[in-house]
Amino acid sequence: MIKLSSKFKFRLPLFIALMFLMSGKAQYTINSEFGNLIDCDTLTSGIYIVWWDNDWDYEADATVLLDYMNVYRDVCLDELNMQDPPNPIDGYYYNVYLHQSGDIFPNGWGNGQGTDSNGYPYLTLPIGAHNDWINVAHETFHVFQYSGNSPGFDYSGDSQWYIEAAANWFAAIQNPGADRAFVEAESLVRLPHVPLWLSYDNFPPNYPQNWQRYVHQYALALLFYYLSDYTDVPDNIITDGLYAGTTELPQEYFFNQIGGSVFRDHFIDWAAHMTNGFDFLPQNQIDEFENEWEVYADPLDDNEFIQIYDNEGSDGWIRPDDDKVTTGWSFNTYKLINQNTETYTFELNGDPFGNYSTPSYFQGKIVVQNTNTGTTFYDLDMSSNFQGTITLNLTPEDTTVYFIVASMPEFFTNVDQLFSHEVRLSQGILSNNEHLLDQPIKKIIGRYDLLGREISEDVEGIQFIIYDDGSSKKIYRTRN
Repeated sequence: MIKLSSKFKFRLPLFIALMFLMSGKAQYTINSEFGNLIDCDTLTSGIYIVWWDNDWDYEADATVLLDYMNVYRDVCLDELNMQDPPNPIDGYYYNVYLHQSGDIFPNGWGNGQGTDSNGYPYLTLPIGAHNDWINVAHETFHVFQYSGNSPGFDYSGDSQWYIEAAANWFAAIQNPGADRAFVEAESLVRLPHVPLWLSYDNFPPNYPQNWQRYVHQYALALLFYYLSDYTDVPDNIITDGLYAGTTELPQEYFFNQIGGSVFRDHFIDWAAHMTNGFDFLPQNQIDEFENEWEVYADPLDDNEFIQIYDNEGSDGWIRPDDDKVTTGWSFNTYKLINQNTETYTFELNGDPFGNYSTPSYFQGKIVVQNTNTGTTFYDLDMSSNFQGTITLNLTPEDTTVYFIVASMPEFFTNVDQLFSHEVRLSQGILSNNEHLLDQPIKKIIGRYDLLGREISEDVEGIQFIIYDDGSSKKIYRTRN
């Protein structure tokens, strides 16, 4: 490391020239909009230069910080196939500013990466966040996302979630076992119905504006963690798309690279293991994010279960309300409390299309918690992309059963398209004429617009569909 001290009052060009003469280690020159060698002290290592106001002494802190950031750079470049930011490519240090109230740096600086007037990224770390290694790993990862060349992975719209989720994932895997590795994760089971790609930039106006909705994009680090640590998906799949030059959105890229059926299986398995008490995480992390929920969440916006049944079935088919039903790449959960020896049949009947006429795709999974044998997972026998069933014989030891319905269409944009479904939980063995798979598919007998006029299927706008069993559905037909 090279320490540049303000104690030497050379003019800047002479100082830099002398610095290069004195050290054969120097590779980069200084290019800073916000720091100067009169008012600041600095320390360099690798591609980085750390700046702080010389009214304070942060040399020891900067030394440790640079050690961590150099290790993180090695992982990003050597293991995850990422690239350096433009600063060192053009021969300049990457600027890292340690700042606090009352120093020489701009008021209003926060914690994160920006771009200066020269077109180069820089990192600002408030004192207190500069030695929080979860935070440092997250922000350092952003440094190596900067040169990504995939328009589909832009920090905007339906792709914005990826940038923050991936940075949180990196911070977690670099700090394994840290209490606060997944502090937003509880929101994933309390809001299972929101679309995978929900973020700040596509936040629907009808959503409650609360902590658990806004942190969703950060919480999705847990999906990447599950993929990287509990499946055979290589770590670099999570980062390769950023540098693939692709126009595919991240969720679409993963679907195509991992394979649709495999990605779907991983997604519903992830949902099931989260529902089973986050069984792939250590207890200290679970305790931390459950406490985070209690402190910051709006308790009125808790949608963990559509219904809870106590030693009984659903008494027929039930359909979630529109504000709780599955959207794109999301899930609903139904809970059954059991104390008896009983046979239950779990049935799923999804709508063939979303309310914007996109073809739907559903899978169902049952999680059975047994006091003696632990947890067993069962897949519904899916007879189509939206219908499935399974019958299970429960004992009193099978105390809690979760019925998970996952919506995973081959559709990767739009946060307000609903993919609705109905389910039935029945006690006893169903007769043939009661079973979903033996029933004819509902037939459409009428289609109307808002004024009640009969219309054809290809008419754009809101349509009301009437089925031969007396049920109805509202959809929105977009222009092809």
